[in-house]
Amino acid sequence: MVLNHISTVLRQARLTFTSSSETFRSNLEILKHLLDKTTAADVNLHPQFMTESLWMKPDKAPVTYIGIYENELLTMGIFILSPDMKLPLHDHPQMYGLIKVLFGKIKVTSFTVSDDPSSIYSNDPPLNFKAEKHPDEFMETVTTTCVLDPKQRNIHEIESVEGPAAFLDILSPPYCSRENPNNTRKCTYFKVLEHLGGNVFRLNEINPPNWYWNDTYLYEGPQVVQQKSLV
Repeated sequence: MVLNHISTVLRQARLTFTSSSETFRSNLEILKHLLDKTTAADVNLHPQFMTESLWMKPDKAPVTYIGIYENELLTMGIFILSPDMKLPLHDHPQMYGLIKVLFGKIKVTSFTVSDDPSSIYSNDPPLNFKAEKHPDEFMETVTTTCVLDPKQRNIHEIESVEGPAAFLDILSPPYCSRENPNNTRKCTYFKVLEHLGGNVFRLNEINPPNWYWNDTYLYEGPQVVQQKSLV
């Protein structure tokens, strides 16, 4: 059976995040290569999202999310940002994140926690710690896939540049549901509290920003074909 491209991406993602430590890196490189070739056409992204007129409607959320696939291993979906909008500075605790731009241009601002992240997250909220800022990364459709891992660049902000933008997003493992009593993978938001010199900053946990909210849109792309032999 010949899989469509997005099903091939999903199949490789599931293979990657169930692989052994010996084969994980090579499988991750294959996944990145597949994502590099992924376009808006592969997910049949509606052209309405590329028009600024949509985002000028008074009742339109500044961000739209399209879910493609979700289980206990990973989530795959599309974030679409209105012009000059951003996903607030947030984390992916104990998670990998992969970002591939489908249209438009984004800026990724990211930080790496200076100390052991496990020790940071064992503290009582609000979290407050030092982090090293990476150079801002500007991404377009031709840019290779951005990888955020459990330790490097794990705290990040994604902003649309020069108009609306959309990117395919894979997270593994996914965030825990808020109802989960053992919620060790919740989304936490941060702000830059102070510049300590060089590329080192102090970050402080904050409540979810009230300017950030999203609506959802039904996935209209090719059917995602699952392989029974994988998770």
